[in-house]
Amino acid sequence: MTIDTIDDDTQVLDTSRLPPNARLRSGTAARLAGLPVTTLRVWERRYGVVAAPKTPTGQRLYSTLDVQRLALLKQLSDRGHAIGTIASLGLPELQGLAAAAPARSAAAAAVPGLHLVVVGRGAAQKLQAVGARPRQVYDDLAQAEADPLGRPASHPTPVAGPDVLLVHLPSLHPALAERALSLAKQLRAATLLVLYAFGAEAVAESLRAAGTIVRREPCTGRDLARLLATAARAPAPGLGLPTASMRRYTDEQLASLAEQPTTVLCECPRHLAEIVTQLVHFEQYSADCDSRSPADSALHRHLGSLAGAARAMFEQALDRVVVEEGLQV
Repeated sequence: MTIDTIDDDTQVLDTSRLPPNARLRSGTAARLAGLPVTTLRVWERRYGVVAAPKTPTGQRLYSTLDVQRLALLKQLSDRGHAIGTIASLGLPELQGLAAAAPARSAAAAAVPGLHLVVVGRGAAQKLQAVGARPRQVYDDLAQAEADPLGRPASHPTPVAGPDVLLVHLPSLHPALAERALSLAKQLRAATLLVLYAFGAEAVAESLRAAGTIVRREPCTGRDLARLLATAARAPAPGLGLPTASMRRYTDEQLASLAEQPTTVLCECPRHLAEIVTQLVHFEQYSADCDSRSPADSALHRHLGSLAGAARAMFEQALDRVVVEEGLQV
């Protein structure tokens, strides 16, 4: 049977214009459904959202019904439905769910119940226009820094901070980046999101390296809502990793462990001792860079913190090997 194929380069805007036996390549099917191709592939691999047949060369070809199904899944996921819970539903069920559930605002769908603090009235107005309701809005960094409610000393018992601190800066330079990071720490914010108009990309990269979500303007309210949804889903930097702690082994002990004979043929004690030694050196290197380069201090503090966490993990591994092998420390 002849199959009508539409190339990926073809711009098709309405599935009703397609012939019933149309077979679409992944790029065209994704565009019609409003999906990035990468999302389509992830949904197929993880959830089996469609079962598009393959050609002898391995190319998937999608039908008009496949595209309608993908478009409904995209619409419902935008409204807040978890793709894992709706991926197995049939087309009639998806259509009924879409008809029964009225569309919510971008912010309401993306960040229900999000504890949001915003620095910058312009960014707050954009979010309010799409349904987001920040719990606290400051005019600028100076006002936020001066607010006694944001100071840990005002709370004898530590309290949970905001899920997201959004800081809107007309210009981005090292001093402001440092203040934004400091404010996030002061407020105990789980995630820092910085929106800026002008500034050096190197400063933005240093913020990203410190675990910050950074976006340059122009940025609409809906764009901000999507960023907030990303921030709300993202784990806090270093989640699940042990924090850096005091060293458990001196340089002399590590050198001794690296030279001791063991019964382990793969020489794990030596390798672990060498890794811990390298991480110790990198921690010191990051600290030295931090003191020499204020412009990159956020980046080097982040790198030093990660190196310290990694060192703590490998020290735990070395502890076990020392015990198992009965090594002398």
